[in-house]
Amino acid sequence: MKKFLVLSITTLSVLLFLGCEGPAGVDGIDGVDGQDGAQGPAGADGNVTCLSCHNNVTQEVIATEFAASQHSSGAIAVDYAGGRSYCAECHSHEGFLEFALTGDVAADIANPSAWECSTCHAIHTDFAADDYAFRLGDAVTLIADGTTVVDGANNNICLNCHQSRRNVGYYDKYTADTTFTRTFTGDDIAVYQNAAVGPGGSKTLNGTGDTLTVVFDVPTTYAYISSTHAGPHHSAQGNVWQGLGGVTDGTPYAAHDGGCVECHMGPESGHSFWPEEGNCMVTGCHTSSKESSLDAFAVRVAAAAEALEGLHAIHLDDADNGYVYGNIHPVYASLPKAEFNAWWNFMVLLEDRSRGAHNPTYFETLLTSIETDLGL
Repeated sequence: MKKFLVLSITTLSVLLFLGCEGPAGVDGIDGVDGQDGAQGPAGADGNVTCLSCHNNVTQEVIATEFAASQHSSGAIAVDYAGGRSYCAECHSHEGFLEFALTGDVAADIANPSAWECSTCHAIHTDFAADDYAFRLGDAVTLIADGTTVVDGANNNICLNCHQSRRNVGYYDKYTADTTFTRTFTGDDIAVYQNAAVGPGGSKTLNGTGDTLTVVFDVPTTYAYISSTHAGPHHSAQGNVWQGLGGVTDGTPYAAHDGGCVECHMGPESGHSFWPEEGNCMVTGCHTSSKESSLDAFAVRVAAAAEALEGLHAIHLDDADNGYVYGNIHPVYASLPKAEFNAWWNFMVLLEDRSRGAHNPTYFETLLTSIETDLGL
């Protein structure tokens, strides 16, 4: 009986101990503070990165420069070819955006507009200091041959449009003797009265004098200029820079590996894209003007133009137009291969429109070939 009583009291004591909490004791004395740690390195200064570009002064300067550029001209970007599906990718804002996003312009554009800031610049991708948000920044496959790939870094956006659309093989492609018959009216009659028609060609003016029928004879030793828009297209700059586009190839202009951006968007030009001489001095390539060398090229190009006009491979609306970059048009013609090659190389240099600045070595190569083929 005593054992049971002792066990019950012990068990009860344990249960009471586990089920009840006594009052809190008095707080202890605070300990001594530890020593401060070493100071860390200073952080980067605070800044508003966006305002380095997106401020009133910078935006106004860029807008003023761009307004002076041909990229913003409605005459080039819109009035000429901006609405045609096969031209719009380079001649209108809407066409370029569609091409950049889909790789094609599916249909004609009813109301094309000139280029603007967002034509070239997309939404920023990472907001880094070098994030220019260019559209079409990848390497470019040249249209003329469909195989040559050029990676010009920031120049790639320019190369998408500033390149030849055709090469010499587009016209020099007949493997059998061929004839073509064309009719001309109006002012074209005077132009084609003296056309180069090939060894068996003919020209016949109808009885009323309002229609000229021309038969162009193209044996295999000849080549045929087949339209009044013949040539590489109005933008052979990228090809010439890379030493390409003529009847023979050359080498890229390594001295200007900075390309379009270096010369056309330097401190003297900005977004006007005009290649001011001051840009050349900044790059360190030139310490004085090279105008005399370019003028010497221009004199030789003018002589080639006159010789080709005599062969009736081109038509000069204005023979005295300074650097012969005015109203020069190819015409339908059947020419011996050497004369045709001279015409093609001339058109490449003409449509480059740099008077040799984009690649003087290649310019000299093609110009010498022209002079040899024409006996100048």
